[in-house]
Amino acid sequence: EENVWKLCEYIRSQERYPLEEFYAVFISNDRRMIPLWKQKSGHGDEPVVWDYHVILLHVSSGEQNFIYDLDTVLPFPCPFDMYSVEAFRLDDGLRPEFRRKIRMIRADLYLKTFASDRSHMKDASGKWQKPPPSYPCIETA
Repeated sequence: EENVWKLCEYIRSQERYPLEEFYAVFISNDRRMIPLWKQKSGHGDEPVVWDYHVILLHVSSGEQNFIYDLDTVLPFPCPFDMYSVEAFRLDDGLRPEFRRKIRMIRADLYLKTFASDRSHMKDASGKWQKPPPSYPCIETA
């Protein structure tokens, strides 16, 4: 989620597209087990099962929509139609515990309200599961 926040920050600074065309998309479910295909940490055609995943959606007026997923092996950005077929596959074939719930937050609101203390990146003993980003924690008012 921090990577998507940083991507939103970058898009705002470039002023190439209106930030209102972008959405942070949180993908999870009650069991915190969501399969995604075409992920860098995947093996072959096997999905990666995330507890949650955050991507960026660009809904452009009159143009094709795109997904920005920093963990995919698909193009970056990826046309929405390609991403939905390749990375999501169909929920119909998934067991109920793997069905995705999606929450979208407009990028400008995400930049104003998202903060992280990175506690979700630590194990039960308080040690980092993976090295944290080099920049400070994201804080907002």
